[in-house]
Amino acid sequence: MTPRESLSRRTFLKVSGTFAGAAVLAACAPVAPADGGAMGEEAMAEPVTIRYGRHDPAAGVATTLESFQEEYPDIVVSVEQIGEFHAKIPALAAAGTLPDVVRSWEAMALDLGRNNQFIDIQPYVDGEPGYDADDFYENWWNYPVVEGKRFGIPDAAAPHITFYNADLFDAAGVEYPNKDSFTWTDFEEKARGISDPDNKIWGSETIPVGWHMYSVKQAWQNGGSYYSPDFRECWLDKEETIQAIQFWADMLLDGNVMPSPSQIVGIGGAGAAAELLAAGKIGMQRMGSWVTGSLVDAGFRFNVVAEPSQTQRDTITHGAFNNISTTSENKDTAWIWLNYNTSTQGIYNYASNANFPGTRRSSNEIEPFPWVADVDFEVDWDVVPDALTYGHILPGPANEGEALKLIGDALDKVYSGDVQAADVFPEVAPKVTAVISDV
Repeated sequence: MTPRESLSRRTFLKVSGTFAGAAVLAACAPVAPADGGAMGEEAMAEPVTIRYGRHDPAAGVATTLESFQEEYPDIVVSVEQIGEFHAKIPALAAAGTLPDVVRSWEAMALDLGRNNQFIDIQPYVDGEPGYDADDFYENWWNYPVVEGKRFGIPDAAAPHITFYNADLFDAAGVEYPNKDSFTWTDFEEKARGISDPDNKIWGSETIPVGWHMYSVKQAWQNGGSYYSPDFRECWLDKEETIQAIQFWADMLLDGNVMPSPSQIVGIGGAGAAAELLAAGKIGMQRMGSWVTGSLVDAGFRFNVVAEPSQTQRDTITHGAFNNISTTSENKDTAWIWLNYNTSTQGIYNYASNANFPGTRRSSNEIEPFPWVADVDFEVDWDVVPDALTYGHILPGPANEGEALKLIGDALDKVYSGDVQAADVFPEVAPKVTAVISDV
């Protein structure tokens, strides 16, 4: 999982002329008008093609596509894997050629919704018999709602948790993290007890400095944030945010808790640093649950615990939303696919392929649990879906790309040791507020 560039209103204006000619057009057969049935129950004159755009391969929905085709033989779902997703989606939006259904990233769903590129699907949800919104984790259900309009339905989610190398803890004589109470102080003490920089062993993974959204969870864990809950004001200058970023910057620069920027160069750069946990060189890594796959054959016992906290437990949960494009000529039919794909079984099918939990609680009750790996030692696997009950989705303010550039430049200076957070954040916050309130 890598940082994502989000879409903004200004981006639409910039790309509309540049990419319009490059958009891919789809020929979709018309749908006969609905004959008075429930929304989504149309009388089809002939097979209808629904274009489904996503950034990842179709393998994640292969099982769902097969069963959908059997149940709805008059609907053809054409999956389009869109490369350079962050650039191509705004290009297609500007050209008016978005796929009927888009599996959009978090902030992108809000940006496209605000710019009237996605429709409000709440009427479809309200008209769906037996639809249980309470089945979804609250944060994921509420996120894509802007001014009462719902711009998407989520599927799978990958929360950040703490992975730790139990064998490395044993060798250093350090107690394992406490599953019920794990603080920043605990994390630092345990990491220092494991670290041996001379032999290129550290207690913690390094901070991925260029991934500016990674640090927002540290602000959350101290009661701070980059933005206010409505994404209209920058909170970088709040004391809780300043303290959080400086705390972790100090550990980074120390070099005895995690590899410092200069030490990263000495071990092969950022790419090599990402492999340290699987190589048995670090004790703990705070990262998305996708890390599990790299540890199955690593040759050591590992376990998981929630991310360490300061004033409150919090973390990042990554995922995506399924949306219907405003330009779709077959919105009712598009809803049939969207609803099927984000059903309990549909989400489970995707989560099983990706080894993530689902955003529906009912999907996470199906066995075998998709986030569980086959290993011959005990792992507290319940930590993974539990993170969805308290973790949050990456923020989605308007003009996020511009805002994150300002925030990122300030973070880079703090993480390099050039400035203190208390000196630079109060200068940057008003500039970010001006950008995100320009809607």
